[in-house]
Amino acid sequence: MILGGEKIEWDGIVFPSRELYSSGLRMKLPDVYTDWKIVIGFALVVLGTANWVIGIERTQMYSRMVAARAHNNVATDYFSFDELDAGAGGAVLEPLNAQQRKASYATARMDFYHAAFLTGRVMVLLGLVCTLLGFISVIQQDSRRAFRRSEAAAARTLPELSGAPRD
Repeated sequence: MILGGEKIEWDGIVFPSRELYSSGLRMKLPDVYTDWKIVIGFALVVLGTANWVIGIERTQMYSRMVAARAHNNVATDYFSFDELDAGAGGAVLEPLNAQQRKASYATARMDFYHAAFLTGRVMVLLGLVCTLLGFISVIQQDSRRAFRRSEAAAARTLPELSGAPRD
């Protein structure tokens, strides 16, 4: 085995040097943060995680409020609509009392934060998929670039194998 400056010869077979593969052919950080799939995927993961955490906390908080109000409220299902007569006007259709209104707002907020929680989960999943696809494309580009560089370096160091005419 003979080690040369730019090539390695072993049993009559000439290989490009190890420096060719180890110097400057690694994936760089700009390759990662300039790929739009990775950036969008990372942003989706961060935003989705925030929605997920806030949504689950607030959903639990408002569901406890709704449950506490449900135990305190008197059931109004037994009221009949016999008081609806021509002179009643619209008394039955009055706005909800304050306690029922608060329970209604808590239910609406619970539903909103539940939707935010579910949206956060979907965003995290889409972000992970997008980031994965981005890393796959960056790795493919990097391997293509390294392969082209190694072919070019091999053509320079080994002209007898590249098909170039000999001197």
